[in-house]
Amino acid sequence: MVENVAEIVQKKIWGVSFGVIGDLIMGLPVLNYFEKKYPGSYKYWVIEKKCSICAPLYFNHPLIDRVKITDEWSGFGEEDRRLMDECDIVTYRPNAEIHDRKDWYNVRSCIEETARIAGIFDLKDVLSEDEMKPKLVKWFDVGLENPACHTYTRSNNTNLENFENNISIWPFSTEALNLGRSPSPAWWNKLITMLIKDGYTVCHYGRATEPRLSNLDGYINLTHLSYFRQLKACLASRLCIGTDSGSQWVVGAYSHPAINLVTNFLPNHHSNLLALDPINDNAVTFYENGGCDNISVDAVHENVKERVKI
Repeated sequence: MVENVAEIVQKKIWGVSFGVIGDLIMGLPVLNYFEKKYPGSYKYWVIEKKCSICAPLYFNHPLIDRVKITDEWSGFGEEDRRLMDECDIVTYRPNAEIHDRKDWYNVRSCIEETARIAGIFDLKDVLSEDEMKPKLVKWFDVGLENPACHTYTRSNNTNLENFENNISIWPFSTEALNLGRSPSPAWWNKLITMLIKDGYTVCHYGRATEPRLSNLDGYINLTHLSYFRQLKACLASRLCIGTDSGSQWVVGAYSHPAINLVTNFLPNHHSNLLALDPINDNAVTFYENGGCDNISVDAVHENVKERVKI
């Protein structure tokens, strides 16, 4: 009888992945894993303070009981450790090897690798294909509060009617524009010029330090907005184009229509070439070896016209 009582005691689980924004999204399927293993468990979703800007994304997730921002900018403090000590399962393993092999991307997806880092090695055995996909729950209105921000909205505000055919872009995966992971500014300028000529409006999201990509009317740089406001505006667009950035993973978790631009920028990446591709049921992926500049601008342009009719 005592054993049966013990079996139904609610488990407490600490964290999954608390680093950069993309890693947090990749860790979402682990919530499904723990819920299937320990139904009704209490789950802390731990986010390092340096990434706290993305905390609102998780406020309405059905499997997150508490969003915990770490005490330290990048690491744990006294309160974090106290809560960890109260948990039955702690995914943080300070002395563990991060990866069992340097080229893990040749054999596993980001989702699988993130789970392994959390100490879970049977994710695919426990979860269905659909449960392996990161999913976020939208609890907010995607229309911007400030009409001057010039983005598509589902309201009837006539001040925004010129932005009905809005395309959003997250152009760069990292602040340093290197390794070919992202298309060059020249590549983006060519695509933006073609889209604006067709009658689309292009809104640029990302870091405030990113270069301006066009001087044409119809190109709007919104990188000065807070991260959460940028995401809300992006999710009001007709289509989002971006690289394998954390933000594009967020877009995918909301299943927002998208185009993913992917390349094999990691060392010796020769197989399983879509390992880094943001998962999105409503995305089309363009992949080319040797850098994103090798992706055809014309092909991406044509795909936008096929999917977003004016």
